[in-house]
Amino acid sequence: MYEIQYHPADIRKQVRYYFLSRRAFRWTVAGAGVLALFLLAGVVLAPLGVQSVLLSSELHVLEHQNRLQREILGQREGAVLLLQGLVDAARLQQQQIGLILGASQEAQGLGGFPEVPEVDITVPAAQLTVRQAARLRSESTALLTLADELARFASENEELTRSVPSVCPLPIGSFVLTSPFGDRVSPFTGAPDFHAGVDLAAREGTPVFATGEGRVVFSGRFPLSKDVGWWRYGNVVVLDHGLRYLSIYAHLEGIGVVRGATVARGEQLGTVGNSGWSTSPHLHYEVRLVEEEGEEPFPVDPRIYILNYQWKGHEAVLVDRRSAPAPAFDPLPERLKGR
Repeated sequence: MYEIQYHPADIRKQVRYYFLSRRAFRWTVAGAGVLALFLLAGVVLAPLGVQSVLLSSELHVLEHQNRLQREILGQREGAVLLLQGLVDAARLQQQQIGLILGASQEAQGLGGFPEVPEVDITVPAAQLTVRQAARLRSESTALLTLADELARFASENEELTRSVPSVCPLPIGSFVLTSPFGDRVSPFTGAPDFHAGVDLAAREGTPVFATGEGRVVFSGRFPLSKDVGWWRYGNVVVLDHGLRYLSIYAHLEGIGVVRGATVARGEQLGTVGNSGWSTSPHLHYEVRLVEEEGEEPFPVDPRIYILNYQWKGHEAVLVDRRSAPAPAFDPLPERLKGR
């Protein structure tokens, strides 16, 4: 038996006595020890708990910042891709303009760029984006240099610039390409033949425009007795654009110009029709190129020379730069040889 006395601070109060058996005493001591351990653990772990709460809050902030940074990176990647598309389109148009003007530009391939310096960024996607942006800057600088060269060439050759057949002969949105330039099966004979131009299906009466400044060297229909191939063109207008180019507008319904007239780019020549060898209303449009003075003008793919319309597979058309192999096309009639 154990006795526990409790003496109040006030001596006037009575002393209290508590008696515990050995077993009760041992349980009391054990409970006090456990309580002491809990208090000690609380003292030790409390700072750790506070630190954990703080770290959890900081982690939440960092995760939020990481999400924001990834969103910003995604926006930057999208902007770089958009700019790459614009640069590619500008490069393609620069090459096209250089080609149709006959302006020699050795850097058309845009090679030989300086190496992009290494960037101290650990995130691979961000590193790639930064390198792409640096390369775009280099490509843009090269394109601006080439654009200056083209502008200088154009200003020094104003007559050539005005005369190049460089726009669409029909209003944009009014036609469908039904037969491209090149090898095909003839809709009349069923045999393979070479199509020296493009067929643009449009409503009858749709206006047909001159694609460059030129002189009308033929207006009307070739007599069957003179030239069968050109008679098949029906009502046709032929423009002479100077030293390098001729353009041909065939199967017209009406013709609004006469031989010998000088027309400007965009001036109406006539209207879409179904004359000659034609299965439905459309414009047959050709561009013929003279490489050397006195040589026979030969057909080239007209899509190469149209700057205000993007054809399907436009880049492939420019890469091919196709022209008619001799003697796959009908040469100019004798009456046009002198132009």
